[in-house]
Amino acid sequence: MTSADVGVSPIASQSGPNYVLAAADANLYQIKAAQLAATRAQRDDVKAYAKRVLAETQSSHKALLAALKNDQRTIKAPSANLSADRAALLKLLQKAPRSAFDNLYLTQSAQVQQAAWAVNKGYAQDGTDPALQQVAGTAVPMLENELTTGKSLTPSGLAG
Repeated sequence: MTSADVGVSPIASQSGPNYVLAAADANLYQIKAAQLAATRAQRDDVKAYAKRVLAETQSSHKALLAALKNDQRTIKAPSANLSADRAALLKLLQKAPRSAFDNLYLTQSAQVQQAAWAVNKGYAQDGTDPALQQVAGTAVPMLENELTTGKSLTPSGLAG
């Protein structure tokens, strides 16, 4: 996918620590939101999508954390807490009425996936840490697939 397809440009020249923080925050949001959607979503296709996003993102997050376990690396492990922005998104999702939940989940998920794509695509292109660059490069096609699938599930009036 290109930047035009995704709607954002890759973020260039990120430091390793900044990449780790941004990627981990997106992963944690996706994990928590997908866990919520797997039980609260009304539509079966949205539940199935959430379960797939959950499995893929958990795998991606484990790979990110594993890449940090290296004696030559000085990047500390990211917090297990969401950033204020992502915590606010999750809180909105938790409080959403059942009738609005599916569309809100799909919309929020797409926004976070776009941001995660920009972070991962940028680091995959010009990151300085080979292990993290590999993690980023592996995340990009997964995010592209999730964006494509999520967009297909989102009602056309909401897809942006």
